[in-house]
Amino acid sequence: MAALPASGAIRLGRRLGPLLLAGLLLGAAPAAEPPRSVPAPGGVSVHEVTIAAPDILAVELRDPAFAPGRILALDTPRPEAPGTWVRHGNAWGLVIGPDRAHLRLADAGPGTSLDRRAVGAAKDYGRIGGRQVLAVYRKSMPYDSGIVRDEGGGTRAGVSFRHQVYLKLDGPVTRGSHAITWPGDLLPPTPFTYDDRTTRAIALRGTQLGHAPADTAKTAYLALWLPGGPAAGAVDFRRYGLNRFVVLDEDGRAVHSGEIRLRTAPDTPEPGNGLAKPLPDSLDVGGLRRPLDGFRARDGVVSARGHGLREGERVALDRLGGERVPFFVTVKAPTRDGFVAALPDRPLPEADRSGGSLLPAHPTNRAATFVFELDYTAWRPRRPGPYRLYVPGLGVSDPFPVADTVWLDAARVAIGGLYNHRSGIALDGRFGFHRPAAFRPGPDRPVRLSRLPLAWSVEGVEGFVSPEKALEPAWLTGRDAPATYWGGYMDAGDWDRRIQHVDVASLLLELFEGLPPHLRNADFGLPRSSEVLDDPVYAATDALPNLLHEPIWLLDFFRRLQAPHGGVSGGIESGGGPLLGEPSFLEHQAVFAYAPDPIASYRYAGAAAGLARVLRGLGQEAPAALFRESALRAWRWAEAGGADPEAAYAEALAAGRETGLFSAIPWETRRATLQRITGPVRIAAAAALFRLGEGRAFGQVFEQAWGGGFGIAERRADAAWDYAAAPEADARIRGQIEAALVREATGFAAAQRALSYPSMKHPYAPAGWGQGGAPDEAMTRLFVRAHRLSRHPELLRVMEQTAQGLLGANQLGLSLTTGLGIRRVRHPLHEDHRAMGVPVPPGITIYGFGPQATFSPDWLFGPTWAIFPEDEPGVPAERRIEPTRFAMPYFEGLIEHPLMVMQQEYTVHQSIGTTAALWLHLAAQSGRPTPPRDPGPMPTAITSGGR
Repeated sequence: MAALPASGAIRLGRRLGPLLLAGLLLGAAPAAEPPRSVPAPGGVSVHEVTIAAPDILAVELRDPAFAPGRILALDTPRPEAPGTWVRHGNAWGLVIGPDRAHLRLADAGPGTSLDRRAVGAAKDYGRIGGRQVLAVYRKSMPYDSGIVRDEGGGTRAGVSFRHQVYLKLDGPVTRGSHAITWPGDLLPPTPFTYDDRTTRAIALRGTQLGHAPADTAKTAYLALWLPGGPAAGAVDFRRYGLNRFVVLDEDGRAVHSGEIRLRTAPDTPEPGNGLAKPLPDSLDVGGLRRPLDGFRARDGVVSARGHGLREGERVALDRLGGERVPFFVTVKAPTRDGFVAALPDRPLPEADRSGGSLLPAHPTNRAATFVFELDYTAWRPRRPGPYRLYVPGLGVSDPFPVADTVWLDAARVAIGGLYNHRSGIALDGRFGFHRPAAFRPGPDRPVRLSRLPLAWSVEGVEGFVSPEKALEPAWLTGRDAPATYWGGYMDAGDWDRRIQHVDVASLLLELFEGLPPHLRNADFGLPRSSEVLDDPVYAATDALPNLLHEPIWLLDFFRRLQAPHGGVSGGIESGGGPLLGEPSFLEHQAVFAYAPDPIASYRYAGAAAGLARVLRGLGQEAPAALFRESALRAWRWAEAGGADPEAAYAEALAAGRETGLFSAIPWETRRATLQRITGPVRIAAAAALFRLGEGRAFGQVFEQAWGGGFGIAERRADAAWDYAAAPEADARIRGQIEAALVREATGFAAAQRALSYPSMKHPYAPAGWGQGGAPDEAMTRLFVRAHRLSRHPELLRVMEQTAQGLLGANQLGLSLTTGLGIRRVRHPLHEDHRAMGVPVPPGITIYGFGPQATFSPDWLFGPTWAIFPEDEPGVPAERRIEPTRFAMPYFEGLIEHPLMVMQQEYTVHQSIGTTAALWLHLAAQSGRPTPPRDPGPMPTAITSGGR
C-alpha cells in the first residue's frame, strides 16, 4: 500500500491526454465454472485452471480481495477537516463531505499474499497426471484495490494481486482427472479435469460479446507469452503441430473448421504502432544484472568494468543516475571496461551520470510472441446460440453467442455508461448503478462564477492556467451561478463537465441519422427528457426515438450555461481532483463555472445546430426552434469575440494581468494561439449552420477554408461532413470531400494488415493516453462516414475487429468494457464506485494498453512507499509487479489499478461515446428487424462484480 498522490493527479488523464447484454455474457447462461480449490478463509485461492499449451498448465492464483468499506452518515458533524482519519468504534473512517457529517470507513486489506518464491520451486511440485513439472513461469499483476489508513494517519491505496502461474511439464497433459500438489503447504491439492473439448485454452483469445451472423470479420487469436520462458517468452504453436481449429455448437458438434495461420512473429515490425519504432525494446526477463559505473555525456561512453558485452548487443542502462525509466542502447566499440552507447531509444542524458545497472534487452513487437489467427468469417451460422472454438490437442475458447442483436445489446450497455455519468440527477439503477443526485447548486452548495475561460485552462486545448486558479480572489466575479447550472456528464475519473462532451451529442446524432428505421426506434431504456428536464418545451418530446433523449440531455445543459449575450461557458469544475473516498454527491471542494469563450461557444453552436436539424426533421418544431435560436446566439457572440479577443476576454485579461500571468509569455503570443485553435471550430460551426439551412453565408465560410487547403484532419472532417451533407453544397466540393474521407479511411484500414491485432487506432498518433483500445472520436467518425459512403468491406472488417478486440480478442483475453464479457476490467478510475464501496457501473470502456514509460510517476512506481515499488532494498516481494514492467510486452502490460491513470481512465467523449457509436453502426449492418423491447429498467442480469 502506498501514499496517495496529490488530488490533482487524477486530472493528469485530461492534461496529458489527447485529445450483450447477450444473456450468455451477463449471467443468463454462464460459462462453465472453472476448477477451484477451497482456500482457508481470507487466504490465497485458485481462481482457475486452464491449459496454455499441450504441455503447459496455466493456473490463476489470487491474493484475497479487499472487503470494501461503506459511507456512514453521522448524527453530528466532525470538527476535523475532510480527508482526516478518525476512530469509529473499532474501525477507522475518513471524514468526508462539505458538512463533515459522513465517514468513509476503510477497506479491509487482503492480510495475506502468495509466497512467490515457493510457488516458483518446480522441483517441489508433485507429479501431475504422471508428468513432472520442469519449470514454473509467473506473471503477477494487480486486480483489486482499496482505500486504507497508514500508520502515520495518511490515506493509502492498497493493491491485491493475481498470479498467472504456468507449469511446464515434461510432456503433454493427458485427458482425465488430475491434481496439482503444490510445494510444501502452499495450497491444498487442486483437482482438475483435462479434456481438450471442454477445458479452456488460455491462449485462445476471442470475442466475449459474440457475433451477428452476418459479421464480415469472425476472427480469434492464438497467442502465448511466457514470462522468463525460452526464446524471450515467445511460444510458437507450430512446434506442437497445432494447425486446425473447429467451431463447436452448444452440443459439441462441429459446424465449421479452418486453418490456424501465423499472423505475426515476435520480430515482425509493426509500422504505425504509435511507438518510437516498429520493434520497441524490452528487457530480458531474469537477465543478468551487471554493475554500471557511469555515463560520460560528451562522447556517450558507458563505464562498466568487466562487462563482457559484445559489439551489437542491445542492453538497458537501468537506473542510470537514479532515472526510473531505462535507456535502451546498442553496444558499440566495446573495451574491457566500457563501450559507446549507440542507437539509443531516446535522447541520452546531456550531463554525466553515475550509478545504475546493465541489463540485457532485445527488440520485439508489441505482442512479443507468435500471434496466430483463426479466421472463421466464412462460417454462416444457421441458428443462434452459444458456440466455442476448439483446437484439437489443446482446448476450447470461452463460449460466445451468435445473435442478430449482439451489437445492439453492446450499444445499450455503452449508452447506459453515458447515463451512469449524468450529473445533477439521482441515478435509479436502470443501468446497473445507483447514486444520489450530485452537483445540484443551491445556497449551501453554490457554483461560483469565475473569470477564467476554459480556453485558457489547461483542461482545454493548449491552455496555460491551472483550473485551481479559477477560485482565487482575482479570478472570481463575486457572483454565484443560477440554480439552473446543473446537468451534463461527469467527465470520467473526476466530475467535471466540459464543452468537449458535446462531441458525444453530435456523434450520437450522426449515428442516429444513419440508422435504419427499426434501430432508430429501438428502446435503450433512457428516461424521457420530460422526466428529467424542467423546461416545458420537452413535454411534447415523449414520442421521440429513445436514443435522442441522450443528446438532448447533454445539450440542454450547455444551453442553460449560455449567458444572456449568447456566449457559452466551457463547463463546470471542482477546485481540485476528488478526495479519494469522497463521492460526487458529498464533494466538499468549491465548484466554479468557467467564463464564456469563443471556442466553447462555437463548439456548442455546431452541436446545437445539429440537434435542431434532427428535431425539425422529426416534426419537433418547438424544441428545434429553441436550439436553433440558441445556436445562432452563440455564433453571433463568438464571431464578435473572434473579431475582438480583447473584448471577449476582458475580465480574464484583467485577472491575468493582476496576477502576472503574462510575465513569461505575453498576451499577444497567447492570443495568436487562441485564434489558431478557434479557426477550425468556427468553420465546423458554420458548416453545421449551413446544413441547418441558415444561408449561403455560412457555406461560404467553409468554401473559403476548403479552397485554402482546409483538409479533413481531425475536427476539420466534421466541418467537411456537414458541408457535404447540406442540400445547397457545391457538388464539386462534395465529391472532393467524399473521396478524401474514403481514401483516408481505407488507407488507415490497410495499415492494420501488418499489425498483430488490428484496430482503428490512427497509425500516426502516438500510443498513450486514449490510444490503447477504444477508437478516438475522429477515427470513429472517419470509419463510419467512409463506410456509409463506400460500403468498402475492409472498413467494416476493421471496425468489427476493433470492437472484438475491445471485448476479449486481445492478448489478455480481457474485455475492456465494464459490464460486458466473462472476464472484464473491475476498477477503472471511476471515483464514485470506489468511494461508495460498490461494483463499478457497466458501460465504461477504459483507455487500455499504453507504453510503460509514458506514465511513470514516483507515487505509482519506484520508491518504497509507492503503490508498486521497484527493486528497492527491503521491499516485500508481494508488492511488486513481476516481471518488471519494462520486461512486459506492450500487450501484456495492462495494470489494473485505478491510479494507473493512462490505462485505467476514460472519458465520456473519448471512449464511452465512441464505443456506443461504433457498436450502433455495426448493429445497423445486419439488416434484420430488431425484436421489440419493453421500456423500463435494464435486466437484473447486468452486474459489474468480478470476471
